[in-house]
Amino acid sequence: MSFLSEKHLLTIVKKSGIGILVLDKNFSIVLTNQWFLKSSYLSNIEIENKLIFDVFPELIGTRTLKSIEQCLEFSQYSILTHTLNPFPFPLFENEQKKEKNERIFQYLHIIPISIEEEENSFCMIQISDVSQQVTREKLLREQMVVAKEREKEAKKASQAKTDFLASMSHEIRTPLNAILGMADTLTETNLSEEQIEYLTVLRNSGKALYNIINDILDLSRIESGKLEIEHIEFSIRDLLKETISLFLMKANAKGIRISYSVTESISETIKGDSTRIQQILINLLGNAMKFTESGQITVNASLSDNQKSLILQVEDTGIGIPKEKLNSIFESFTQVDSSTTRKYGGTGLGLTITKKLILMMNGEVSVQSELGKGSTFTIQIPYEGLISRESTIHQHWLDLELPDPENFPKCKILLAEDSEENVFIIKTFLRKYPIDLVIAKNGKDALQKFKSEKFDIVLMDMQMPEMDGLEATKEIRLYEQIQKVDPLFVIPIIAISANVQKEDISNSFLAGITSYLSKPVRKIEILKLIYFYLAL
Repeated sequence: MSFLSEKHLLTIVKKSGIGILVLDKNFSIVLTNQWFLKSSYLSNIEIENKLIFDVFPELIGTRTLKSIEQCLEFSQYSILTHTLNPFPFPLFENEQKKEKNERIFQYLHIIPISIEEEENSFCMIQISDVSQQVTREKLLREQMVVAKEREKEAKKASQAKTDFLASMSHEIRTPLNAILGMADTLTETNLSEEQIEYLTVLRNSGKALYNIINDILDLSRIESGKLEIEHIEFSIRDLLKETISLFLMKANAKGIRISYSVTESISETIKGDSTRIQQILINLLGNAMKFTESGQITVNASLSDNQKSLILQVEDTGIGIPKEKLNSIFESFTQVDSSTTRKYGGTGLGLTITKKLILMMNGEVSVQSELGKGSTFTIQIPYEGLISRESTIHQHWLDLELPDPENFPKCKILLAEDSEENVFIIKTFLRKYPIDLVIAKNGKDALQKFKSEKFDIVLMDMQMPEMDGLEATKEIRLYEQIQKVDPLFVIPIIAISANVQKEDISNSFLAGITSYLSKPVRKIEILKLIYFYLAL
């Protein structure tokens, strides 16, 4: 490596592409370079061997001078960005900007310099011009502001469109409901064959328009965020049975076999949005029925391997979907081709709504298809099972045939409920049956009555003053243990509660609840459950 002389080093410093100032311990400027002289519009004579605060008095009291002091006194290294340096050196890009005092944006490195075997120490100030970077950042910020404003405007426009569609859909559906209702009423009157034919056209056209309006309304509600997903208890078996029944007549007319199956591992009662799940199935079954001329349509319900997802599969033996169209069939107003719309009708919104609803339930949807052989749509949504089919307590009570009041077993029931309205409802439900109903206004009262009287069943509200249902249930179970009651013969405690969260239900069973009914309670449910325990 060749030796660099003092002349070489000075030349490198003088011609550096950044500004350089070197100060001695007395704050005198001992060295500067051409970049700094050019930008400051000063000469060597005006700068060298002058005190920095004499040459640049505007630096007095600034962060820059403070950093220089720290560098010379304590050998402290500092970096000052343009945002931390509101009073930069008076450096300018050109004469015009100098006259306007528009200084360049500066990035400073304040570096302590010590010389080996010498007491002298120096401070070197490196100055970089970051004006172009600052300008780019400013432009980027301005563009981001404009983009955000445009995004707001676009959202407003989209919301206005959605609100308009929702309003118009509602307004159209109101008279349409009346038209369809009157058409249905007319079918119950004496009509000629010609009138029946006309009425059939009217009803079919009205139903087609009704379906279109429903699709548009559902899509607009989803896009506007006005559609909420419920989380309620329901039976997937009942839901599938009901949904399949809607298509049985049409399937029979086309000579198509339609069926469903549910694996045993799925609980009798699960939680989710039964309305939206049924809507999804109706959309998929409607498509399957539309595009299947022969063969069969099946719906299969199962659980994923980890038991955390409910899997619903709708399989048909219809015309199938080309591979290149599989990725686009869930887009709005999309069908396989224009001839599909002409031949089969529809808005092309059914699958779009289906996918959006599934995503709202944190689920996934996929499709496999082969032309001429059929399609399989697979839905996977979170699964929350509540009542196991293997449970000896809950397995059959909903299927029980309720006896007439005169044949109902006589019993004595303790009702713990603080609401007079709810007490009146329960009394009304049971008034025709030979049931002696004892009322407790809170959990504490219920516990005292349970200890002093003999009951066949306890109906326990979970939210009550003084002592809630959860604590009262624990105390009753503790009392039974003290009395050495056989666990097989403990008194059934039926929770009646508005709390439907999984955690609340789980805590109730842990406390000793035997069964759980969610408010509002149906008369048939409470009577069947009471009868179930009395008949054990």
